[in-house]
Amino acid sequence: MNTHELLLARQPILDARLSIVGYELLCRPVPEDTQEWQLSHGDRATSEVLISAFNDLGIEDVTEGKPAFINFTTHWLHQPPIIPSLNMVAELLEHIEITPENLQALEELRTHGYQVALDDYTGNPQQEALFPLVDIIKVDIRQLPTLDLLDTMIRQYEKYGLTWLAEKVETREEYERCKAAGCTLFQGYFFSRPANVYGRRLPDNAVAVLNLMQTLNKPDADISDIAEVIQSDPQLSYKLLKIINSAAIGYAREVTSIAQGIMIAGLNRLKAWANLIALGRLQNKPVALREQAVVRAHLAKSLALQMPELDADTAFTLGLFSLLDAFLDQPMETICDKLHLPETLRRALLERYGDYGFILNTTISMEQADWDSIDWEVLKGISLVPADVEMQYLQALQTSRQILATTAA
Repeated sequence: MNTHELLLARQPILDARLSIVGYELLCRPVPEDTQEWQLSHGDRATSEVLISAFNDLGIEDVTEGKPAFINFTTHWLHQPPIIPSLNMVAELLEHIEITPENLQALEELRTHGYQVALDDYTGNPQQEALFPLVDIIKVDIRQLPTLDLLDTMIRQYEKYGLTWLAEKVETREEYERCKAAGCTLFQGYFFSRPANVYGRRLPDNAVAVLNLMQTLNKPDADISDIAEVIQSDPQLSYKLLKIINSAAIGYAREVTSIAQGIMIAGLNRLKAWANLIALGRLQNKPVALREQAVVRAHLAKSLALQMPELDADTAFTLGLFSLLDAFLDQPMETICDKLHLPETLRRALLERYGDYGFILNTTISMEQADWDSIDWEVLKGISLVPADVEMQYLQALQTSRQILATTAA
């Protein structure tokens, strides 16, 4: 049975040589092109597009490494998500009011590395106040009384050094006229209709997400509080590391633990990410499965503490992620690819290879009471006897239940 669903649509943006240089990502089903619809549904629509592109599908696969143009409502202008800003173009919807607060938010958005496009421009002189703060003007040529106005418009605002994009281009003649007027980017049915993108939507754990938001909203929230909540839920951990390790972010080294990921993301970006998740669809997996993953994580970390050459937080991540195939209903190999995991963790998860693989095998064998599958001689070499391992397992079980009880409260 085909379990894939329609997640979003993409429409190519082309240059004057008709080469694809970016994609606008669009929500599905098709939204109404009215201010009323955007005011009531726009925030959620953008959230769905962001989650689908960055979590469910993978932004590299959606845009093939090219810039992604995504609609930004007033909400997202003031609270930009923690998606990678490299190769991101924030499209300001045309009805966003020009206020000192919005102009300040726009300036801050640019400091985060976003390119900014003004969407559906039709010549409103009041919007000139935005021009020093945007990079691209998207002109809706269907709303112009005549294409002759396009040439006048571009010459009038030449001093701002803007890039002009003609959208809703439907014929070769319109393309040629827009190009002659000074447009260097083009979008419309003449080139390609929006293409639907299908995939499997990843679930979120509602209790953990809400608990995360509650923790984030505490005035005295610190990194240890946030780490505890995230580490209690494999799906949240997966989403955080996937975004941090995205090729689009470009950190010099791979992030392998939740604590390290939080330090890199920062509290403010993590808050924005939590809001992004909360606006998306929230579904639950069984509590028993969640407990099983957290127990594995704590036991793996405890075992790694006996092996100085290993990183205990990475071992925690290993145990936490060892059941992601059950959480996400996807093959573990596919999940490892999406996470861009280091080879040591990848092989540990897929093959039980290496020292981390040994820890995972020991953890799972303890969980299943499969004593014969445990290499007791290796454990003896790190000063662990069966009674010690049994005590560590019981401690992991107790700690996990306490954490899960807290996050469910």
